[in-house]
Amino acid sequence: MSKEMQGGGLRRSLSVADVVLITVSGVTPASSLFVIAPFAIHSAGSGAFLSFTLAAMLALMYALCYAELGAAHPNAGGEYVIVQRLFGKLAGLQMYLFVLCLLLFVPAVLATGAVAYLNTALGTHLDSATAALCVVLLCYAIGVLDIKFNAMVTGLFLCLEMLVLLVIAVLGFGQPHQPVSVLLNPVMPDAHGALMVAPVAAVAATIGSAVFSYNGFGGAIYLAEDMRETGRPMARAVMVTLVIVVLVELLPLTALLLGAPSLAEVARQPDPISYVVSQLGSPLLARVISGGIFLSVFNAIIALVLQSSRFLYASGRDRLWPPAMNRALVRIHPRFGTPWIATLLFALPSGLLTFSSNLEELTSFTVIVILLTYLIMAVCALISRRREDVHHPYIMPWWPLPALLAIFGTLYTLWAILQDAPPRDWLIILGIASAGLLLGRYQRQDPLLTPSQQEES
Repeated sequence: MSKEMQGGGLRRSLSVADVVLITVSGVTPASSLFVIAPFAIHSAGSGAFLSFTLAAMLALMYALCYAELGAAHPNAGGEYVIVQRLFGKLAGLQMYLFVLCLLLFVPAVLATGAVAYLNTALGTHLDSATAALCVVLLCYAIGVLDIKFNAMVTGLFLCLEMLVLLVIAVLGFGQPHQPVSVLLNPVMPDAHGALMVAPVAAVAATIGSAVFSYNGFGGAIYLAEDMRETGRPMARAVMVTLVIVVLVELLPLTALLLGAPSLAEVARQPDPISYVVSQLGSPLLARVISGGIFLSVFNAIIALVLQSSRFLYASGRDRLWPPAMNRALVRIHPRFGTPWIATLLFALPSGLLTFSSNLEELTSFTVIVILLTYLIMAVCALISRRREDVHHPYIMPWWPLPALLAIFGTLYTLWAILQDAPPRDWLIILGIASAGLLLGRYQRQDPLLTPSQQEES
């Protein structure tokens, strides 16, 4: 048995660059730009630039927390393992369930939304649910393959995604119709279609959506046990991922706002980005862009599958479930070196969700869960540094300022969102918390696997 496979663990074959490619692919900058940015443009006009800029500053605070925590607690379980080590098993279990919900629902929602772009690109009328089901199942099947192969696949698709965003940036910056002043002095259409100064409240209200569009840079910590080296390399992977994501989203958004023939018209359009591309380019180019968006979402689902499989693998190794399920989740494929049962476990339920999931209905809930996760991780960054038994290979600069800014910024954003949150979101969160309490109370202990049992797995 090779050294990489000794003890039944994951195959440590990824470099920092590999982790960055997979994680950036999971963020899907192109789909974030096409799905999230229109909401910001509708709500704040050219103020979307300030919203995304302020969100990038807040995301930097989050990334510093993730970088320090990921380096100090390298584990495929990510957030839940960090919370468990610092606050105990019950708190870790609650965090696990929150993240698990995101990993289960997001692939189905992304696939459902991607089919519209596929139909536009091909000129077809594929059934949304059926096509999305096929996309999800294919992505889970690919996720079983060797992690290095998946890193190459996601890297190839990511190059195509960057090309799409580059075309948009070139169109906008190459044919500017608006002065640069509209970025720092934002305007938006009033009820009659005339431009007015965008209210500060409108700009602030869209920061949450912008943070959502950057979300995913912390996913690098799920691949800690696939990396050849952890510690500071993990911190580098998180920070480099954030820089790439911010640049490839903020620059095209800026180009679109400057290249818009009419800011009033672009804010009224249901799909403002396609409108600008059609005006500056051609309908054919808009179809090509739609094809690129579909591929970027397909790439994102593969990356999310890789992260969720490591998340489930870690829960089996940490004995969160009944013994038989724990042993199944830690089984490593003899050829590909991947947790194949943990990878395929979500394939069918996530695929079936394509027949009922709705991106708009899930958005508010998803944002709340993401912000709660960031809030808890910022608190963990404060607590972890004070623990003498935890070694911190990477120390964030200006500590504790980044963690404190992350906490206060998140609390403000949550306060703004929860005021208008529907009762459904509160009920879902309450249900997850209740499930965590029940599972924690009745959780069965699974004896540690011996090295020989791990090798057999």
